Amino acid sequence: MKRVFLALAMLMVCLSGMAQHHGREHNDRGHHNGRPHQREVVYVPCASPEQADLALKTIENQSFDDKKLEIARLCVTLVPFEVRDLMRIAEKFSFDDNRKEFLIYAYPHCCDPENYYALRDCFSFRSNFDEMMEKVQRPLR
Repeated sequence: MKRVFLALAMLMVCLSGMAQHHGREHNDRGHHNGRPHQREVVYVPCASPEQADLALKTIENQSFDDKKLEIARLCVTLVPFEVRDLMRIAEKFSFDDNRKEFLIYAYPHCCDPENYYALRDCFSFRSNFDEMMEKVQRPLR
């Protein structure tokens, strides 16, 4: 158990430390002292190949899908991933239900959501892929 927490802590430090933040000014709709104020928008690039490999290795080292899911969620929350890397992670789960749950969660953290259709191949059953796509394509309310 201590190894899992140590691995998570190291992964968090590596993933967040390797991300490069580039601040850009963005005009906010709010006002400060009668004048519009600027706020900084932070851009975080997609996970590098090294970050993706580190995340994948950490996930692979877990014996059970619930721990794999927990770590995979943490990884995509810290740094956005490309579809090809999400597929590599999803393939580490034993069951389609866990793949589906992870990929639904990962969608807002994906760098190239226009390629989500490519995830079809990581599902054993087409119906699970269809259900996942239906959930991620719903408009947010």
